[in-house]
Amino acid sequence: MNLTRREKILAAATWLFGYYGFEKTTVDDIAERASISKGSVYLEFQNKEAILVAVVQQFTSQELERINKLVKEAKPPYLDVLRELLHGHVMSYWSIANGQLHSPEVIASANPAIMAEIINFQGAIFLQIAHLLERAAAEKEIPPAQGAKNYFFQAELVCYLLAALFPPYDRLKARDPLSFNEATLRKYAESMIDMTLAGVRAGLG
Repeated sequence: MNLTRREKILAAATWLFGYYGFEKTTVDDIAERASISKGSVYLEFQNKEAILVAVVQQFTSQELERINKLVKEAKPPYLDVLRELLHGHVMSYWSIANGQLHSPEVIASANPAIMAEIINFQGAIFLQIAHLLERAAAEKEIPPAQGAKNYFFQAELVCYLLAALFPPYDRLKARDPLSFNEATLRKYAESMIDMTLAGVRAGLG
């Protein structure tokens, strides 16, 4: 596949930010990994922060596209679709973070453009989860909520309960720092998502 210069830069930056962290990565590093000159990087982006904004925007756009498609094509049982959505969402962060990247929220604290992107991203995800919960209630998979707003509240609560599954994984790493890896995350994700959905079935929120 022939990538454009911009795509090469974003692919290189995504890997480097994930593996080494944003602060330790330099524009020289990005240029070297992308196999282009440093000057070519600056033809596409003003600085490293602009590259980070583009990386976050690319990630949120691709992840929302996946989630929107999943919800649009969803069929009962809707809690199974929600399980797939949540598990995929957890692992999508790992795929760009390699276990090292701070959460987008942490990075966003220093950049208003990223903060706005993350707020919109989270709101869109909560809304899609709320849609699935409402459809699950209509199929009597879960107890009905009192009003559409309560499904949105349940969606926020579900994501809050699963917060440990997202970067920087401090709570999970604290249990056994040396053995934390992708397989460990998958195992925790399956267990925690199952417990959270059991709570939803019991009338969580």
